[in-house]
Amino acid sequence: MPSPVAHTLAGACVAALAARRLPAARALPVAAALILAAHLPDLDYLALVRGREAMERFHQGVFHSIGFVAATALPLAWLLRRRLGFPQAWLLLAAAGLTHLLLDLVVVDHKPPIGFPFFWPLSAERFHATIALFPGIDRKHILGTRNLLELLVELAWFLPSWPLLRRWLPLRTPGGAAP
Repeated sequence: MPSPVAHTLAGACVAALAARRLPAARALPVAAALILAAHLPDLDYLALVRGREAMERFHQGVFHSIGFVAATALPLAWLLRRRLGFPQAWLLLAAAGLTHLLLDLVVVDHKPPIGFPFFWPLSAERFHATIALFPGIDRKHILGTRNLLELLVELAWFLPSWPLLRRWLPLRTPGGAAP
């Protein structure tokens, strides 16, 4: 799986696209919620309280599915309904959560079962892409060279997007107008 850095950057990209129509005062809470939504599938790490074995068994289960992403976007959308309107908030939050699933699809996965139930609850079949864009992290050696390589690959994929986003998205003033 990619690191939290990649999931944060993916959520930030969705936030940057959403912020283009919002005044600056409204954009920050929306951006924070979208970045949070990009991390929600990793709530399965809560299984760590039962030990590493439980987490390894539980990780990339139903929390890594469009059903879970759609369901967890609902309460966050309710919180953002006054800033964006409920339908738009839900769509943006679901898109941010979907970035997590898409990134996890294209990472090297060596641990059985391979993949995750992308279409749960419609199907329990596990999916994984045939191409790998990310080498994946080593959860046992957090400061190891494999994780450094993962971080460098993530930055190589995401950093080029920021100048493009800045070019497409004008800066906002507190009143919402472009300078």
